[in-house]
Amino acid sequence: METPWIRPITAVFLFVVAWGQVRVVAGPMQDSDSPAAPIGTVVPDVIYGRVDALALTYDLLVPVAKPNGATVIFIVSGGWNSVWFPPEMAMVPEWNGMSLLHDLLVDGYHVAVVRHGSAPRYKIPDAADHVRKALQHLRKNAAKRGIDPERIGAFGFSAGGHLSLYLAMLGGDEATPALRSSRSEADGAIDPGAAPVAAVVVWYPPVDIVRIVGPSESFPALDFDPELADEISPIRHVDSGDAPVLIQHGTADRLVPLEGSRMMLETLKKAGVPAELEIYEGAGHGFKADDAIRSSGLAKAWFDRWLLPQSDAVSPSR
Repeated sequence: METPWIRPITAVFLFVVAWGQVRVVAGPMQDSDSPAAPIGTVVPDVIYGRVDALALTYDLLVPVAKPNGATVIFIVSGGWNSVWFPPEMAMVPEWNGMSLLHDLLVDGYHVAVVRHGSAPRYKIPDAADHVRKALQHLRKNAAKRGIDPERIGAFGFSAGGHLSLYLAMLGGDEATPALRSSRSEADGAIDPGAAPVAAVVVWYPPVDIVRIVGPSESFPALDFDPELADEISPIRHVDSGDAPVLIQHGTADRLVPLEGSRMMLETLKKAGVPAELEIYEGAGHGFKADDAIRSSGLAKAWFDRWLLPQSDAVSPSR
């Protein structure tokens, strides 16, 4: 049965454009012929797992600026399909108003560009498992990368937003024994049951897969055993141990209704999870111009609030 509010997504993110159509630079242009110094370096194709003998990878962007210890995961997913693009494209100063990855790198964040197995071969439960493995790999290797495993954030758009929310809801009752054990030497500074990510920003995310699971010509990732849908529906797994969430959604979104984000916000607040919903009047599924600029700035401020040291006063459990 085809879900009426789902239609094909033609682009996964702002960077998924023809390579030759964008002039890629590392920092603000001093003049038309003299680009600024690079803002980051790339550790490409870090293997975080394997499935069906295929490698699952992320690209790690390392800031040239003094690292602040925090890391943000960008989940590349549209319609639960991941695409590859040269990771250097993530360093452009701005694309259609969005400058989030550039700004994070400039301020000393590490950025992990995470890709998962794509439909039609891999379904949503597979994608959720893959991004969870990527997060576990980052946490396990945090010390040698010089990052703090307790200051990792995540963001994504649409399907990438759903997968980011999935990671945010892995606290409390969902916190695994392995996650709790990894915090056993933290002297009580970290709640053992806190989610494995410390902050999440999502744009127009599907929040309840139970309502949309089933055969879909447009989105084959939805065609899987309905019995598995509850486990990967973020709105059904909210509790007080989950990560702070900023949701951004437009009123004119015909692909993913705004009502789902409103319900997610209400559920998070009832559980005592810090959450905000920013609504964009007239915006559809994909922000442009001023909406893109505004949403990028709010996302950066959210990560600064929860991942940098001054957030201690706001979130004492982390």
